[in-house]
Amino acid sequence: MSALNIKEPAIPFGSRVVISGVSGFIGSHVADQALAAGYKVRGTTRDVRKSDWIKKHFEETYGPGNFELVEVRDMAAEGAFDKAVVGAAGFIHVANDMTSSPNASIAIPRAVNGALNALRASAKEPSIKRFVYTSSSFAATLPKPGQRFTIAADTFNEEAIERARGPDADGDSVYAASKVEAERAIAKWVQENDSSLEVNYILPNANIGPLISAANQGYPTTARWTKALWDSDYASLSHVPPQYYINVQDDARLHIIGLADPAVQGERIFAVAGPFNLPDILEALRRLYPERKWEDYPDDRRDLSTFEPITRAEALLKKAYGSGFVGLEESVRGNVVDLIHG
Repeated sequence: MSALNIKEPAIPFGSRVVISGVSGFIGSHVADQALAAGYKVRGTTRDVRKSDWIKKHFEETYGPGNFELVEVRDMAAEGAFDKAVVGAAGFIHVANDMTSSPNASIAIPRAVNGALNALRASAKEPSIKRFVYTSSSFAATLPKPGQRFTIAADTFNEEAIERARGPDADGDSVYAASKVEAERAIAKWVQENDSSLEVNYILPNANIGPLISAANQGYPTTARWTKALWDSDYASLSHVPPQYYINVQDDARLHIIGLADPAVQGERIFAVAGPFNLPDILEALRRLYPERKWEDYPDDRRDLSTFEPITRAEALLKKAYGSGFVGLEESVRGNVVDLIHG
């Protein structure tokens, strides 16, 4: 993958950008791509001491003075990001409540308030011109194996909102609903306050790929799936349906495009590369490591949905970085590299 090539970026290279949730799987890669592009990064985390490893990592990789870490213990608290935005030119809000609470009255307000706090802080800081929000493809649809349907750029998951507020609410539906409500709250606030902030939304599905530091991050969220297959821990994956994947570095690059590309304005960019199921990951592992043996994973279902905006996301990657989506096999290779050499 070549270096970022955007002439006259909306946020000039060398500017400082705030990235929330910087120690997480996606947030750490967004920071990595921002630093690689030439930005200075101020990352927020709930616990500076616990996340000090990432400051050391980025200082070793990009030199001192390019990355700083600030503590935001509760992003839903009023004024949570007010100090973090001082002197910044852009904000990428990746942080999310990952407790997967099935209680919509808890999870949805936390997600919305966190997003609005980040947005309001950004709007108050005169130097900030762009705001990027990490949503989810779940804000458009939950996986529906075996069903054929099409997702457009303006599709919202009304079904998840209805289910999240009903008696049979589940963690995925509440998470999806929280992302829908956060997107809508951001758009409403910008409109009602006549804000000059340019806002873009990134909607990834399952992130697969390397860890910035497996030793410090473990294998969180979707990174755990490939590790579980590697360990033949099939029982822990029974809840994982066929869906779409994105290489985590591609996801991060799309965030940087949303921040920097002057032609990307008010867009929902779907970070989805292609459909997969767990047997596809297993087959990739078998091709990569033929000396190892795994039993078949018992799932022949497929995701038959079509994401119309997929071509837009890949075109943006090709324009900015010179190539399109990283394939599933290469993503799987990155996901297990530390298991091979660890």
